[in-house]
Amino acid sequence: MTKPTTLQGIPLAGLRLGAPLGSGSHGVVWAATTAEGEQVAVSVLPAVEPARQAARSARLEVLRSIGHPGLAGPVATSEEVDERLLVSRLVMGPSIGTIRAARMGLSAPEALTLARDLALSLAELHRHGLAHGDVAPANVLLTQTGDELGRPVLIDLAAEPGHEAGTAGFAAPEVRQGSTAGPAADVWSLACLCVWATRVSERDEVTHALGDALRDDPASRPTAASLAATLGGRAEHRLRVPPASILAGAALRERAQRSDTVVRPHRPRHRRSTRGRRLAAAGIVCGTVLVGGVGWAVLSRGAEPEPAIEGSAAQAWADQVTSLVAARDEAIVDQDADALDAVTAPGSPARADDRALLEQLVSDGTSITGLHTAVSGTEPLTVSADAASVRTSLTQAAHQRTTAGATEHVAARTPRCVVLELTLADDDAWVVESVSPCER
Repeated sequence: MTKPTTLQGIPLAGLRLGAPLGSGSHGVVWAATTAEGEQVAVSVLPAVEPARQAARSARLEVLRSIGHPGLAGPVATSEEVDERLLVSRLVMGPSIGTIRAARMGLSAPEALTLARDLALSLAELHRHGLAHGDVAPANVLLTQTGDELGRPVLIDLAAEPGHEAGTAGFAAPEVRQGSTAGPAADVWSLACLCVWATRVSERDEVTHALGDALRDDPASRPTAASLAATLGGRAEHRLRVPPASILAGAALRERAQRSDTVVRPHRPRHRRSTRGRRLAAAGIVCGTVLVGGVGWAVLSRGAEPEPAIEGSAAQAWADQVTSLVAARDEAIVDQDADALDAVTAPGSPARADDRALLEQLVSDGTSITGLHTAVSGTEPLTVSADAASVRTSLTQAAHQRTTAGATEHVAARTPRCVVLELTLADDDAWVVESVSPCER
């Protein structure tokens, strides 16, 4: 008998699973095809308590009734599709974060067109009594037309704003203080996103045009509908999408610098595993845009690490890791490409991420001072003649970032457990091959 296809143990009756697309609020998102031949995105809804289940079901029902082209919400499915699966409209295209990385920012007219289009989409969502709660670079995709012009589509609509606090750097002031994101918070995040996406020399123009949308007081902000109306006469420029060859490299740089979605402490589920595992903080201020964090980007790991090696060798590896981390911090502060390369292996994921980070710092004209990363709890997991796997905890201290004369004080990060894969270089020095999250 043929074993039925499942996704995390849930039968996929009525769906034919395709390739993984990435990670969303409900874990890994997969492409799929319905029995009717419709291309969709599918993920598994996490189990929640009855009260949350009822609220989530009500939200999904409303979302299914909205057919706005700028909103990629859940779609109605046949009765044979398991109710534990979230089936949504499939949107293919780069994120606004990737577009920004590829083009070093949008022009002001493009950014205002982006703001107008997103405001129209949010206005429709708000009209149905819902807020998005996480308007951020990874949640805005650009659908492409034949002339390489993009139109923004908001994704990840099924996330529950009451249990998340937005993406670091894009959450409204009241959300950062503990309030649930509402329509006014969406407007602030939209405005912040559009300023962030604009090239440095034109941000003042965009900030001025968005006006009260960036006010700290939610009651002082315009509604999404009124913001769209205000921008209507200035938003006539479609977003230009670079060729695929350029987007590919930009996507890697963007993922290396992507910031976390903040999850409320009581919410026991992972949120966007790619960015949730990053060591980097966003460090973004509207009007003074700072690149992603300067901690090592964390790649997903496969097998579980082997048991730790015991003995006095642990101190020697602790000294080795401390030296590598300190050298990397100094190279980032000095913006010394050669010194930064000396910490990582040629052609390695760690070197690619560090080079992308330094390139972004230089292009944005951002300098960093006071950077220091503390190393603790280091222990070797596996060691051979020319390779080693070492587990350690990294804690990035508070530091300062300055762009265009404006200085942002970046708070200290909480400790992050990572596994460093090290290799022995030609000069017999240990260098970093990759950085991965410790298995939970």
